[in-house]
Amino acid sequence: MTSTGVEVVEREGQTYAIILRASATSSEKYNFLTDSKSPLQLGMNFYTRGETIKAHYHLPRHIECEQVQEFVLIGAGRARLTLYDAADQSPFTTLPLETGDMVLLLFGGHGFEIDEDTKIVEIKQGPYDGKTKDKVVFGT
Repeated sequence: MTSTGVEVVEREGQTYAIILRASATSSEKYNFLTDSKSPLQLGMNFYTRGETIKAHYHLPRHIECEQVQEFVLIGAGRARLTLYDAADQSPFTTLPLETGDMVLLLFGGHGFEIDEDTKIVEIKQGPYDGKTKDKVVFGT
């Protein structure tokens, strides 16, 4: 696969995030960026005018999930994403995100600094059980 605008952020052999810039492209039609066992699968596919994706639905099935992952789209605005080490909660990188950029947060901690009025769209496994049962907030 020859692609541009895809950034994989790793630390000590562990993938923490996959960033898809709004400008991402590929020479391949189908580009799955996560493996088939990932709790959320991220694909970037390219279609030409006139193609059709046949109507379909997905079969119900029981899925157990041990790890919550989160997909974020910067719908409008600008923010900085900081990723934190899973072991000691220390920050190890900060990356700018702009309108149309997307990120799949796979591992460790994360936080955002908002640089201008920003719309963030989030997708993660549910159900959400409230802040006290669902997440650990650093520095509290």
